[in-house]
Parts: sequence; C-alpha cells; structure tokens
Amino acid sequence: MEREPKPLARRRQREQRITVAQDDWGLVEVGVTRTGEIVEVAINTALLGKVDPADLAEAVLQAARAAQHRATYLHPV
Repeated sequence: MEREPKPLARRRQREQRITVAQDDWGLVEVGVTRTGEIVEVAINTALLGKVDPADLAEAVLQAARAAQHRATYLHPV
C-alpha cells in the first residue's frame, strides 16, 4: 500500500529547485524557490528556548535573505 506524500514532499515535487540557507547561529533554516518565494522555515528547537523573540525574528530575516540571495545567484531569472 502506497502512502500519500506529506505536504512538504508534495511542495518539493512541484518546485524541483529549493535553495536553503541558515542564519549565522544555526537557529533558523529557510528554503526558497528559484524565484525567491519562501516555502520552508525550520527552527532549531534545541536553541529556541535560549533566545528572545527579537533574536528569533532577526535569525528568520537573516536566513531568508541568505536563501533568496543564493537562489538569485544560482538560478538567475
């Protein structure tokens, strides 16, 4: 019996090229499509309790910018 793919797996199948980047502290990882659309955000739960909300927000922004920059470099539109 074949299982139905999880939502993330389906999204990855639709968009073959996901570019991923992390913030400097390894707190957040963001995946973007080749056009820079954010499709994944993962948070390192082992570190989450040790940071305040402002640092988490900065980590998300830093990872998103890095992933978008990398996607633009790797897959120019």
